[in-house]
Amino acid sequence: MIVPFFLIVNDIEICFHGMARSGNHAVIDWISSMYPGKVDHWNNVAKCPMKLGFRRKSFLIRSHENRSIAEMSTDPLERYHDLYFGKTGKRFNVLLVRDPFNLFASRLQQQLNQGFNPSSHGFIMGHPRYKYGAHEPEKFVGIWKEHAQEFLATTSYLKEPKIVINYNRWFLDQDYRQQIASALELQYSDRSINRVVGLDSAGAGSSFDSFNYSGKGSEMKVLERWKKMIDNANYRSLFEDEEVWMLSEQIFGHLPETECLRPEGMTIP
Repeated sequence: MIVPFFLIVNDIEICFHGMARSGNHAVIDWISSMYPGKVDHWNNVAKCPMKLGFRRKSFLIRSHENRSIAEMSTDPLERYHDLYFGKTGKRFNVLLVRDPFNLFASRLQQQLNQGFNPSSHGFIMGHPRYKYGAHEPEKFVGIWKEHAQEFLATTSYLKEPKIVINYNRWFLDQDYRQQIASALELQYSDRSINRVVGLDSAGAGSSFDSFNYSGKGSEMKVLERWKKMIDNANYRSLFEDEEVWMLSEQIFGHLPETECLRPEGMTIP
């Protein structure tokens, strides 16, 4: 059934923000599994056509990876939302943030898996042909910092109801997952928590483990990825930014042993 854009097209909509390799697909898969009806997931939306009519949807999740939320707040996709996605009954803005040590390690490992970054000079953090790939290291780190500031409510680009998710806590803490489910007005369930997303949906599995932990995803060492990158000069260079350390401490607390990555002479209050 085609519905005109000015009538309710989507009963529920989640606008989901995160960095690539933050666990976006795992969390989206978990959210989708708790909804009793059909879920439409528009993955990594960069652009789409304007329309005057849309297929009726019960639950739409549209995800945006590596996007500046400051820029997104004035993007045509937001300014003319109803012409791109159709009018929504209830909308949530969700922001997922993963600690920089494991995020940067997973992102660099993904690039190595794809044959990029053979040397310690001129490395990239994403495929340069993707407009929103944030392939320059400075841009990738800069957008992570922007997301972290929004998480901490230092900025407020995302409209309420805004739900921020600490990926580390989401992975470890069942009570925390229950709180998120409640905030999203969903009946809590963990039946999808052990899936490794990508075998039959969007996502590309783990940068380090591929699909070797399919069916037992909670056993993956996702909070220890950084240890495999300690000797990588490209990786270590990403932590020469004092603000990265400060924001990480505020959100995730001190992550044991990561101080070995701190440049000599840098002190964090």
